[in-house]
Amino acid sequence: MNTFVRTSCAAAVAATALLLSACGGGNDDDPTPSDQLGVLTVTGSTVDGLNGVYGDGNINLTDVDKKNPIGSYPEVCTFRFDGANRVGGSGQAFGDIRYQPDATSVYEAFFTFMDREFRADDGWSDVAVVRDTDRIRLVSKTLTATDGSGARVTVSGVIPMRPNRPSGC
Repeated sequence: MNTFVRTSCAAAVAATALLLSACGGGNDDDPTPSDQLGVLTVTGSTVDGLNGVYGDGNINLTDVDKKNPIGSYPEVCTFRFDGANRVGGSGQAFGDIRYQPDATSVYEAFFTFMDREFRADDGWSDVAVVRDTDRIRLVSKTLTATDGSGARVTVSGVIPMRPNRPSGC
């Protein structure tokens, strides 16, 4: 293999690794049954059909992982959830939650309701990480769609976390 090909391959691998680590979190595992209850209530949706209660049983969770990505993102504790089925209707909620070790609030999160992803444009400082009860707690949190449409929902509820978390998480 000539030097150009080896250098090109090495550069492509390094660029891919940098790109993947730059996003700052996310647990790559698939959520599994947790035997923990969680519920999210969506109100004030500007999208027809999203209002309702999501969480008709146990929530599926990944383990909480501690990630220290390359770049400007801080070290985060991260996990994903799914299986929050809509009560009395079709659809599901799932998401990706990230918080800094020893922090009392969420750093970044993405919630999807019936295939529409939302985030908080005003930050997450008002969404609590409650370690002693293994929960993330939201109270009337306004989220905005990530698709640029300006669609909004207001969310209240709790998402469980697995109790076997890394130090600080």
